[in-house]
Amino acid sequence: MQQEPPFVVAIVDDDAGFRDAIGWLLKANGYGVRGYGDAPSFLAGHDPTFIGCVLLDLRLDDSCGIDTLVEARRRGLDAPVLMISGHGDIPTAVKAVKLGAAGFIEKPVDNDKLLATVETACTAHQQQCRQHGRAINALKGYGQLTSRERQVFWAITDGLTNKEIATTLGISIRTAETHRARVFEKMTAGSVGDLNRAAHFLPRPSLVNP
Repeated sequence: MQQEPPFVVAIVDDDAGFRDAIGWLLKANGYGVRGYGDAPSFLAGHDPTFIGCVLLDLRLDDSCGIDTLVEARRRGLDAPVLMISGHGDIPTAVKAVKLGAAGFIEKPVDNDKLLATVETACTAHQQQCRQHGRAINALKGYGQLTSRERQVFWAITDGLTNKEIATTLGISIRTAETHRARVFEKMTAGSVGDLNRAAHFLPRPSLVNP
């Protein structure tokens, strides 16, 4: 389980006893916990950039959990949201899933099932954030490449050697080597594999007009 920094779980439930009990369970298993007793305090106080998940009660005293989910998404929250529902709320929980919730947890809560569901949601969010970070880095590096360097970038990802790149682009081998070195430097890549992974996040142009 991730420990440093720990995953953060936001608990949004108007039942203080439930919040405390679930919060204690999560803390005992290495999670950071933020508790909110109502929707306004959650929407005003949550950090949309944290890595973890949200446990959101479907029926809060002051608002509907689905409305809170929609508003949180509008404000930039991208963490998985798990709806907490009573037995009679299952149809509503299913509706919430259709609107973007990652799943739902039924009360009374099974601790083992809760922990497994939370871990799955947090790990998925971590991977999502890593992919987002890789995409940003790839776009940032690619934006620094000259037109010629972009041609060399795609030639490298196609598996061409320096000699083949030179022949294809009509440049000397030494010039191809220089461009290749600059591509690796600007893309902060340590291997061709790094460039191939970056290429997944970039629009593929033609070799002639990058």
